[in-house]
Amino acid sequence: MKRSLLILFCFSVLFHSCKKEDGHQPYLIDNPSQNTQFLLEVSGFENTNGNLAISISNNSTQFDSETQTYRDTIINIVSSNMNITIDGITAGTYAVSVFHDENQNNTLDVAGVFGIPQEGFGFSNNPDIGFSKPDFNDCKFVIENGQTLVVPITLEYF
Repeated sequence: MKRSLLILFCFSVLFHSCKKEDGHQPYLIDNPSQNTQFLLEVSGFENTNGNLAISISNNSTQFDSETQTYRDTIINIVSSNMNITIDGITAGTYAVSVFHDENQNNTLDVAGVFGIPQEGFGFSNNPDIGFSKPDFNDCKFVIENGQTLVVPITLEYF
């Protein structure tokens, strides 16, 4: 029994991130063009191998789906911190998830019984990560017409 509790404790410590600092939430910047867009600031890459897979959802059904999204894109990684502009967005509520596809197999590789991610991943609002993907409500943000919203995402690696 003690061994089971110790294992459970170790996994809970391993999978529980520290509370994120302020500045990990989306924020507005000046937008002279009046285009509705967001700027993803993705940081924390462990290397520049492979691609960054980006998934943008505008409801919880899309966010929880592996096949339905508002918009998906894959880009080459060129540095350990990247700024990606997402244009052509309509005003609304969104959540973004990303993963570092180091081996370019278009899948977030996981290992073991617990499905521990083997590649970096992150979400808008940088929510605390537990044993499963966060909810849409933990990651959502609102953008209005004509706004440019910066959405910082810090990658997590286990």
